[in-house]
Amino acid sequence: MTPDTTAPQPDSPSRSNRKVLWIVLGIVGFIVLCVVAFAAFGLYFVSRNLDMTQATASEASDSFEDVRARFKEAPILTIDADERVTLSRPPPDAPPAERPTKMYVMAYDRRDERIVRVTVPFWMLRMGRENIRLGAGGDDINFEKLRITAEELERYGPALLLDHAEGRNRVLVWTQ
Repeated sequence: MTPDTTAPQPDSPSRSNRKVLWIVLGIVGFIVLCVVAFAAFGLYFVSRNLDMTQATASEASDSFEDVRARFKEAPILTIDADERVTLSRPPPDAPPAERPTKMYVMAYDRRDERIVRVTVPFWMLRMGRENIRLGAGGDDINFEKLRITAEELERYGPALLLDHAEGRNRVLVWTQ
């Protein structure tokens, strides 16, 4: 009688290939799960921190003036016609009594008659300030151009950072 050679041996190449396949599938499944979780977090974050509302020019003006009235001092940053950013006053040396935790951006585009409000937590500013853009449409203001760090913004405390109007658009940025 001859032994049966068709049954796989315990350490056969077929069995180790299955282990490798399961490990690879597990890793791919984990990566897919992470991508889906990251996308879900992004959608959740944007839905909680972005608000777009239709508004006439006079309604938008009232909204901007309501926010503007909270601040007695001039904006910290100004942008001239050549898009040069000027710092109106340097950050204080001493930290403020109240440190801001969020930056707010309110932008209005008269063409679309829409106000866009964005809330940006300071932890996000510290993490990726070069990628944050302030504004609406093609007239965005790149945060990197402002040449000010999140740490410097925190030293001002709650403050009006920018009140900029150009053509049809207006952008108001403040911290609280």
